[in-house]
Amino acid sequence: MPHWMKFIFMQQVMRMNKAVQLFNQRREKNQKEIAYYSKFIFNGHFVVFLSIAFGALMLQYSQMVKHLSPHINYHLIIAVALAVLTITNIRTFIRPADQIFLLNFELHMDAYFKSAMIRSALIRIVIFVIVAALFIPLYFNAADSSMIGYICAVILGIVMIVIGIWIRFLMMKLDIEQHLISLLIFLMALSGIYTSLEGLPFTIIPIIFFGIGLVYLLNKHTQQRTVNWHAMIDYEERLTHQQNKTINMFTDVKGMKDTVKRRRVLDVLLPKHKSKYNQQHMFEFLFIRNFLRSSDALWIIIRLILIAAVVMWIVNQEIIAMIIGAFLVYAIVLQTSQFYKQQAFQLWPQVWPVPESLVLTGFKQFMRKLVWLTTIIIAVIYMILYPAHLYYAAVFFLLMLWTMRNVTEKIEKRMNLLKD
Repeated sequence: MPHWMKFIFMQQVMRMNKAVQLFNQRREKNQKEIAYYSKFIFNGHFVVFLSIAFGALMLQYSQMVKHLSPHINYHLIIAVALAVLTITNIRTFIRPADQIFLLNFELHMDAYFKSAMIRSALIRIVIFVIVAALFIPLYFNAADSSMIGYICAVILGIVMIVIGIWIRFLMMKLDIEQHLISLLIFLMALSGIYTSLEGLPFTIIPIIFFGIGLVYLLNKHTQQRTVNWHAMIDYEERLTHQQNKTINMFTDVKGMKDTVKRRRVLDVLLPKHKSKYNQQHMFEFLFIRNFLRSSDALWIIIRLILIAAVVMWIVNQEIIAMIIGAFLVYAIVLQTSQFYKQQAFQLWPQVWPVPESLVLTGFKQFMRKLVWLTTIIIAVIYMILYPAHLYYAAVFFLLMLWTMRNVTEKIEKRMNLLKD
C-alpha cells in the first residue's frame, strides 16, 4: 500500500477513534449524573419499600398465574407488552453547540452514532429479556403455549430492537415524525411476536427480512444526506427532559426547565376571596397559580394518581394495593417539595418587599391543600375498590402527615443554612 494511502487510512481511523472517545465521555458524564441523583432517590426507606412492594407484587403475580381466566387473551397481552419494549430511543447526547463545532467533523460522525445505537440497543435488550423472563409463567400457564413459539418471539423482539434503532436513525435523516417511526416498529414487532406466541413461529422470518430490506432501502436513500442537526438536537433534548422529569419525581434536578400555559378551565381553583389578596396569602396564591399552569408538575401529579388507581385495581389484593397507594402518596409529597425548589429560588421571591419567611409559609399553605386533596382522591379510589377493608386507607393519611412534616423540616433547615 502506498504511503499516502496509509496516511489517509490512519487519519480516518484517528477521526473515528476521536468520535468514539467523544461519545464515551458524554455517556460517562450522563451516567455520573444518574448515579449522583440515585444516591438521593434510593435511600434506605425507599429501598426497603421497593423490596416489600416487589415481593408483594411477585406473590400476587404467582397467585394470578394459578387462576387464569379462560376468557382473556394472555398471548395478546404479552405480545403488546413485548412489542412496546422494542420501541427504542437513541441517546446520542448531542449538544446544541455541536451544530457549529462538529460541522466540519460531520462526515466522520458515523462511529459516534454507531456507538450511541449499540449502547441503546444493549440496554433495551437487557430490559426486554428480563421482562420476557417474567412473562414465562404467565405464558406457559395459559392455553395453547409453545416453547418454540416463545423462543422465536423473544428472538424476534431482540432483532426488532436492533433493526428498529437503525430504522429510527435513518428515518430521522429523512425528517420523518418520531411517532410514525415508533408506530411502524411496534406494528412489525407485534405481528411477529403475537403469531409466534399463537404457535406460528416461522412468521418471524418474513418480518425480519422485511426489516432488513427496509434498512437497506433507507440506507440507499440517505447515503448522500448529512445529519439533520436541528432535529437531532431537539430529539436529544426531549429525551434528556424526560429523564430529568422522571428523576425530578423523587429529587431535585439542577437546571430542570419548566414551561407554563394558562388553563382557563382551572382558573376556578384559584383563590377568589378578597381577604386572600394580602401578604400572608400572596405566595400561596402564586404557588397555586404556577402549579395549575405548569407543564410538568401538574401532569406528574395527575399521572401518579392515575398510576395509583390502575395498579390498585390490577393487583386485586387489599394489602398490596394499600402498599402501592401509600408509596404513591409518599411520591406525591416528594414531588410537591421539588415544586417548591423550582419556584422559591426564582427572582420574584427575592425582590418583592415582603418578609422572606412568607415564601415558606405560602408553600406550606399550598402544600397542605394539594397533598390533602390528592391523598383523599387516592383513599377514595382505594375504598371504592376494596370497600370491605376501607379502614386501611388511614395508612395513606398517616404516611402523608409524617412525610409532609419531614419535608417541611428539611426545607426549613436548608433555608436557615442558606441564610447563614
